[in-house]
Amino acid sequence: MKEKIKRAFIIDKDEFVRLSLKKILHKYGFQVEEVDDISDLEKRNREIKKGMILADLDIETIEKWLPFLKRWNERLILMSPLVNDQLIGLLKGSGINRIIKKPVEPELLKGVIKKIPFPDRAKDIQLSRKKIGS
Repeated sequence: MKEKIKRAFIIDKDEFVRLSLKKILHKYGFQVEEVDDISDLEKRNREIKKGMILADLDIETIEKWLPFLKRWNERLILMSPLVNDQLIGLLKGSGINRIIKKPVEPELLKGVIKKIPFPDRAKDIQLSRKKIGS
């Protein structure tokens, strides 16, 4: 069975953060691409469907791109060093549900990624159910 490549798009101004995340995501089986601006993803729907977006965005950018971010909510992990109850409430109220604190802890990130419904994972679940039912 051919394994599908999962894509991860990283948006972060800090080069060290991007490098660290890239190493972590490679270990988790992702093909990683660094993206300068969220607008660079606007026409890449097919690639986003097979992957995820890991981004550190300021509030102004979130507000400007909210319709896009809501559309990809299941595929978006928002990172911020300023995570607190007020920010989480504001973001969840805007439809953004996956928020993690920076610096990112690899095990926490892994747990959040496991909750993302990747297309190949759904097929794996269906196949395992068929084997159980056989």
